[in-house]
Amino acid sequence: MIEEALILAGGKGTRLQSIVSKLPKSMAPINGIPFLSYQFNLLLKHEIKTAYLAVGHLSELIKNYYGNSYQGINLEYIKENEPLGTGGAISQAISHTKTNDILVLNGDSIFTIDLKEFFDSHVQKQADFSVALKKLKNFDRYGIVKMDDNQKIIDFEEKQHQQEGHINGGVYILNKLKFGSLKFPKAYSFEKEFLESQFNNFNFYGYPSTSYFLDIGIPEDYEQAQQDFKSYKDWEIDATWTLFLDRDGVINKQIKGAYVTSEALFEFIPGVLDSIKTLSKIFGRIVIVTNQQCIGKGIISRQELESIHLAMCKDIEKANGKIDKVYYAPNLASENSELRKPNSGMAELAKNDFPEINFTKSVMVGDSISDIEFGNRKNMKTVLISNELNRLADRCFSSLEKFTKSIS
Repeated sequence: MIEEALILAGGKGTRLQSIVSKLPKSMAPINGIPFLSYQFNLLLKHEIKTAYLAVGHLSELIKNYYGNSYQGINLEYIKENEPLGTGGAISQAISHTKTNDILVLNGDSIFTIDLKEFFDSHVQKQADFSVALKKLKNFDRYGIVKMDDNQKIIDFEEKQHQQEGHINGGVYILNKLKFGSLKFPKAYSFEKEFLESQFNNFNFYGYPSTSYFLDIGIPEDYEQAQQDFKSYKDWEIDATWTLFLDRDGVINKQIKGAYVTSEALFEFIPGVLDSIKTLSKIFGRIVIVTNQQCIGKGIISRQELESIHLAMCKDIEKANGKIDKVYYAPNLASENSELRKPNSGMAELAKNDFPEINFTKSVMVGDSISDIEFGNRKNMKTVLISNELNRLADRCFSSLEKFTKSIS
């Protein structure tokens, strides 16, 4: 069985810049999870021990997020210091691998084939190189791959409108010795200068599969992935679950360098009222937990803060949502109070008021790391509201609205 995989994770995602900015394409979030994690999960399923990541553009974001391992998979990073193309990236990275048959995957597409069957086919056919193929109908985005009756590849055809045909699914098995015997420029296209130019010189075989395939390279397919990868099924959220929400930056707009000190200054983030309405139908209980050291600083009184919260809850009720209770920590950060997040005092207050709360069946949604630490200390599921990914959180979304859409 294959033990090592090489993932091409250096793409810039130029066509996704309008949707995903400041991230390599392989890190584009799908329902709050980097796309690359779905690739790793496929490798985990098939017991692959090591993944080599061919990285380039914004590679530090990938390293900082995953570190040196992913749930037992050893991760090694091979960086291109200049653009090498898909072929140059593979040539550079494959020299670091230790076994002879290497699985190669594109970092911006997923093809959920049975990797064991793929490898068995590769061995049975005595292939030098194998390509996983997906059959499509009515398409013009991809070229097609032609095979003979024994599935030996006999041609690669250019992109054109096709009624039906097999496309390259972006998953390969390469014989390292055979591949290493070829001479290529430092930078080259794997598809053009290897696959399409060398298939007559070696035993290239196709592996047709009906498994799920998606390439997130264009905005339409990236949005489709949000629907296809409804990954919260493993959380099995229902009316027995509790939702913990931070306030500022999640429910209402933050005031930079200042505090919300009156009802007039409290402004709901667009989409929040509809989101809480939907979340109220999903979760059995919703509570707010918010640090408010403006009280400790003497900027606002408890009565004034509670008046703001009362008005907030009334507006949420008018929109057919519900908040069961609002908890706040009035303490200064310097006091290190057990009540103030990231400490878990407010979670304990909620548990005392609502004994049915099960922290392992709870989700904490916040916009700061202290919110995530608060949830992690009680073994809650955690969601970070941010435009940046952070490994401490289970999921990351740019807004409460987007989180809500991912589970509804």
